[in-house]
Amino acid sequence: MTYNIKLYKMIIIKELQRFFIYRTNIFTGIMTALFMLGARYALWMALFATGNAEQSSLLETMTYFIISGIIFVWISPSYGNNIGEDIRSGDIAQRLIRPCSYHLMLIASFHATSMASTLIRSLPTLIVALIFISILPPASTSIFLFFLLAVILGAIIFSLVDLIISYTAFWMTDFWYLSWFKRALFTLFGGLAVPLWFYPEWLRMICEYLPFQYTIYQPLAIYLGRVSPDQIITTIAVQVFWVAVLFLIERIVWRFVQKKLVVQGG
Repeated sequence: MTYNIKLYKMIIIKELQRFFIYRTNIFTGIMTALFMLGARYALWMALFATGNAEQSSLLETMTYFIISGIIFVWISPSYGNNIGEDIRSGDIAQRLIRPCSYHLMLIASFHATSMASTLIRSLPTLIVALIFISILPPASTSIFLFFLLAVILGAIIFSLVDLIISYTAFWMTDFWYLSWFKRALFTLFGGLAVPLWFYPEWLRMICEYLPFQYTIYQPLAIYLGRVSPDQIITTIAVQVFWVAVLFLIERIVWRFVQKKLVVQGG
């Protein structure tokens, strides 16, 4: 256990050092984040000016996108890129026989990328938003605590879905499509691009039966008070259910992956 913690810290430090070597990463990250904030704010201002967004207020919608952006940097890096590169280079065979867990190395690299994105994207966006736009606070301390719990469970759901999709690289021997496919699923069914309260009823019903909305939309619905207090526990319970189901699927798929290893590079 102690060895795993030390390894986790070491990988994160090395990944952060590698990222911040290039100053252009910092500048481009900050400018891209601020540009996206400005573009999104202008877009929604125009939409609300037409009166076509009556189901929400501009401040509520911007709060949704600002906080979802902060959450997303912790779940957006794709395991598929790392797994695919390892398969293509042939390093996957060596990584799997190492005494340290392959999944631990993936998670540590994943978290290092998220930390860097938080510093150069989320933090500047939050500061600028608080100064020029403002965001809604949670209704109460207890609501905020439930929100944090829902965010953690949502991140686990996202990671499990990402791993399951990423494992297909072992069969397809390619990985360029993985990030695109994952993002498309969460954009359409998870409320990543548009909050689900703007969706037509039939599409919302489909989302209800899928795990994707429980990663970002439902935690933010709790934060914004769109989930009644008596329904919050139900939402958390559904998240736990999806964590259990997806974990079982991930373990089954991983067993098949280890028996179906095809290496291109070596």
